[in-house]
This record gives sequence, C-alpha cells and structure tokens, in this order.
Amino acid sequence: MWGGRAEVTIIRRRIFVKEMSPRKYDMSRRARAVAETRRRIIDATRELHGEQGIAATSWDDIAARAGVGVGTVYRHFPSLDELVPACGAVTLEVIALPDPSVLEGVDAPPERIERLVREAFAIYERGAPQLRVMRDEPGVHPTVAEAGERVEAALGALVDAAGIAPRDRAVVRAMIDLGTWQALRDQGLAPAEAVDVVSEMLAARLGDA
Repeated sequence: MWGGRAEVTIIRRRIFVKEMSPRKYDMSRRARAVAETRRRIIDATRELHGEQGIAATSWDDIAARAGVGVGTVYRHFPSLDELVPACGAVTLEVIALPDPSVLEGVDAPPERIERLVREAFAIYERGAPQLRVMRDEPGVHPTVAEAGERVEAALGALVDAAGIAPRDRAVVRAMIDLGTWQALRDQGLAPAEAVDVVSEMLAARLGDA
C-alpha cells in the first residue's frame, strides 16, 4: 500500500516538472520579447528626438519607427515621465562620459590638451544628436536638463584635470564645445583632424599665455 502511494507521488512529481518546465521557458521567452520591444521603442524614440526634437515627436511617430502599434508604445511608456528618463539613461550610457582620471599621468601640456580635446570630441561622436536635444529642449522634462548638467559637469571636470588656468577656461571650454566640433565636422574634417586642429590652436594659445 505504501509502495503504491510512493509510486503515485513520484508520477505526480514527474508530471508537475514536465508541466512547469515549458511554462518557465515560455515566461523567459516572453520576458525577453518584452525587453526587446521596450528597447526597440527607446532606440526609435532616441533617433526621432535627435532628428526632430522631443516636443515634435508623437507616439504615432515612435510606433511607426519602432515597427509596433501605438498601443504597444503606450503600454510600455504611458507618458513622457516614463519615456524621457528611459531614453536619457540609454543616451548617457552610449555617450559614456569620461572620468577626469583619463588625464592622470599625462604630464606634458600639449599632450594634456590633446587628450582633453580628444575625450570631449569623442563624446560628440557618440551622441551629438541627443546632446543637441539636451541643449535645445531642457524644459521639456526635468531629466533632460539634469542630463545636460551632467554633460557640462563632466566637461568642466576634464578642463580642471587638464590644469587649465582660470584666465583660459572660457576659451578652452568654447573650443571643446559641441558647436565647435559640429562646425569642424560640417566643414568636412574627419574626427582625428578636428582633434588635431583644435589641439594645435589651444597649445599655441596656452603656450603664449
């Protein structure tokens, strides 16, 4: 009698395991699909914001770019309060703001200047469209202004780490600005050429000073 019950118990456990395993697999697959859809929406939104701005981008635009229904966009992001911070987090991850420690051990002034310019311009190469949005539309959502402040703080920290004298800070900061980088790129200079030109100009100025 006891053996019979034990056999029944074992059989039931086997059935339970067989039933649960596919369910776990389905849940895992569903979770991955949800995450992939969410990221596709974020990527589409970031592209559109960079192309036409935050305020001008509608949920219909996002849905079309992401290849999903408008209802899907709303399910993931009911409002800008959910969407903009999610996009901002990805943008900050993509642009990868450098730590001032990248200038540690660089003693020669010309080399420090070149490293400063290269690190600043690399930020723009990674995310200029989104950085322009941060600068142009800080009032759209608090997180946009906060992200812009983080970028400015990171650039300021690089200038400090480069040992730039207070009298030269304004000039240096202007020369490593997004607008300067964009103007040089618009004139056809390759990334490395833009770095070289600005580095040489700053080295000459700071050397004279």
